[in-house]
Amino acid sequence: MTPESPQPRIPLDPAALEGPVWLRGRMPVAPEGEPEPAQAEHPDELVPTSPHDALRAAAIHAVVDIDAAIASLEAMRAHLLAGLGGMAVESAHDERLDAAVAVRDLACELALRQRRSDRAVEAEVAQAMSRRDRWPGTVAAWGEARIHSGHVRVICEVGAALQEPGARAAFEAALLPHAETTTPGRLRALARRELDRHLAAPLAERHRTARRLRGVTISDLDDGMSMVRAIVPTLPAHGIRDRLTQMARAADGDDPRGIDERRADALCDLLLTGEPAAAAIEGIRAEVNIVMPASVLTGSGAEDVARLTSGAPVDPETARALAADATAWIRLFTDPLRGHVVATDAYVPGTRLRRLLRQRDQRCRWPGCCAQASRSDLDHTIPWIDGGTTTTDNLAHLCRRHHVLKGAALAGARRWKVRQTSPGVLEFRSPMGERYVDEPPAVGPRFREPPEWGLPLGVAAPQGDQPF
Repeated sequence: MTPESPQPRIPLDPAALEGPVWLRGRMPVAPEGEPEPAQAEHPDELVPTSPHDALRAAAIHAVVDIDAAIASLEAMRAHLLAGLGGMAVESAHDERLDAAVAVRDLACELALRQRRSDRAVEAEVAQAMSRRDRWPGTVAAWGEARIHSGHVRVICEVGAALQEPGARAAFEAALLPHAETTTPGRLRALARRELDRHLAAPLAERHRTARRLRGVTISDLDDGMSMVRAIVPTLPAHGIRDRLTQMARAADGDDPRGIDERRADALCDLLLTGEPAAAAIEGIRAEVNIVMPASVLTGSGAEDVARLTSGAPVDPETARALAADATAWIRLFTDPLRGHVVATDAYVPGTRLRRLLRQRDQRCRWPGCCAQASRSDLDHTIPWIDGGTTTTDNLAHLCRRHHVLKGAALAGARRWKVRQTSPGVLEFRSPMGERYVDEPPAVGPRFREPPEWGLPLGVAAPQGDQPF
C-alpha cells in the first residue's frame, strides 16, 4: 500500500472482538486450604446458616451473573452485526451497487446458517446499526451489563422520534442513571415524560406522522386459529374494544362463552356480515384457497386435515361449509412418493402453467421464506435470455425481495446460484459456497414401498436377479 492510498476503514468495533466485559477478566478464586467462612457481600445481607440457604444464595448469584453475561454477549452481538452491516454498505458504495441488496445478501448468509428468517436477520442488522450510531452510551452500558435488553429497547423505542443528535444525547444522559436502578416498565413512563422536553414538533404533527403506520396483519397459530392485529389511532381503538365489550355483555345469561370469546365472535360477525348476531362464516366473500383431501370433503377421513395454502389447518366442519358454497374447484394430481403437485385440472379453463406452479410451490421457494406464491413472481431458474425454457422444470416462485437478490450482481462479482436438480426441487448456492435445498411442500398422500416379506424391518433385501 502506497503512502498516498488511504487506510481502509473497517467498521467493526475492536472491543467487540475481545468478548463481553463480563468474560474478559478471571473470576476470583479462593486460595487452597480450609474454606473461608461465608461472608455477606453487603452489610445488610444475611449470612446463610444452613446448606439449603447457602445453595439458594449461590443459585441466585449464579443467575444474576449469567444474566450479566447474556447482556454483555447481546451487546457484543449488536456490535458485530452493526459492523457487518457497515462493511456491506461500504463495499456496495465502493462498487456503486445497491446498498440494500448488499445488506440483504448478508442477512441471507447469516439466516440460512442459523435456520432463521432472513427478513428477521436483516431487521436485526438494521437495528444494530441504528443503536450503535444513535445510542452509543446505551450500547456501552449494555456491554458493561449495567442495563439489560429491556432497558435498551425502551430508550431506543421511546427516543426514536428524536432526530437531532444533541437532543438524543441529552435524552440518553437523563435516562441511563434511572435505567441502572429501575425496571423497564418504570423506565418507559420516565422516558415518555423526558421525551416531551426534547420534542420540537407538537403532538398533532407527531400524530399525523404516526398515522402512516396504520395497518392490519394476520399470524397463523396452531389448531386452526389465527391472530389479527390492527394498528389504528388510540381513540377508535378504545372505541372498538368498548363496543365489543358492550356487545359481549349483552349476550344471554346462559351463553356458555367467556367474555373474551364473545368479543372475538362479535368482531368477526361485524367485519364479515355487518350484523353482530350473524354467523361469521356465512359472510366470507373473500378469495380463500383451501387444499382439501377428498376424505375431509366426504367426512370419511378422521385423520386428514384441510389446510390453507399458507399451511394453517382448517377444521373439517368449517372446510365443508365453505366447500358447499364454493364457486370454483381445482383438482390436484400429486406425486405418490413425495406428495408434490404435478398437474391440475379445473372446470373453467385458465392459465394452466401458472395454476400448476402456484399449486406446486404454495410459497416463495427461497429457503426459509413463507411468502405466498400468489403474491410472488415466477422466476426462470436459468434466465430466459441465457436459453432457459418456460417449463415446470425451469420455473419457480420467488417473492420480489428474493427475486431481486437472485439476479443481483453483488460486490466482488459474487451472486447467488440456483438450479433445479429435478422439477420443483431447487438447490441454492450462497456467495460463500454454502448449499441449501428447497423442496415444494407435500400436498397429496405419499406412498412408500412395503418391507420384503419374510425379512425383519430395517433389513435390506438381498441384491441380485429378482423374479419380478
